Amino acid sequence: MALLSLTWPNCPASLPLRNIITMLLTGVMVVATPIPTKSDFEGRARYSKQEISRSVTFYAKRYRLHPALLRAVIKVESDFRQDAVSRKEAIGLMQLTPDTAATLRVADIYDPLQNIRGGARQLRHLLNLYEGDVPLALAAYNAGVHRVKRGKIPRIRETRSYVRKVLSYYERYRIPRQRGKPADLSSPSKSGSAPKESKRGLVRTEPHVGGDSNGKS
Repeated sequence: MALLSLTWPNCPASLPLRNIITMLLTGVMVVATPIPTKSDFEGRARYSKQEISRSVTFYAKRYRLHPALLRAVIKVESDFRQDAVSRKEAIGLMQLTPDTAATLRVADIYDPLQNIRGGARQLRHLLNLYEGDVPLALAAYNAGVHRVKRGKIPRIRETRSYVRKVLSYYERYRIPRQRGKPADLSSPSKSGSAPKESKRGLVRTEPHVGGDSNGKS
């Protein structure tokens, strides 16, 4: 049986109807996923440095991460800017993409606390995947798992620079701050209470658990 073909404007030849339907559906999907901008943060919850610090400490403990490592990733990814948006459409403190956020079950990627939770979970997943190798996990966080093969950091200048910067901040944040100097999110908070996330997304007080070995699902 022959396939029904239609002429499509600006196409070199006629296309099967099923191809045209696929193109239309794809177009609808693209329109339904607008490019994120800083204006998307308008009206969203904003948190103080202390609240962000407590959340970093809480989720670091939950996902069995050193708080200094989680802080170092945030520092390099967004410089602690809650409304950060990259040219690659990565969003928030941990610079999550919408697809990654959906996989990590982050209900509101624009909420800073949920963003931290998603990034911490992803980092734990990568550390599990690379058997605790921090540089490889960081390389995968930046460049993607598909580029980190054979246990080596890919020869990508941006990724190698990223790994060096995160490790540098990691070592700096691990050193206890001297008395009289501002913490500036560098030292872990002693608070063990779960952060309350924005009402625009998931809202719940999570139990203080020891960790999630499953990481990214």
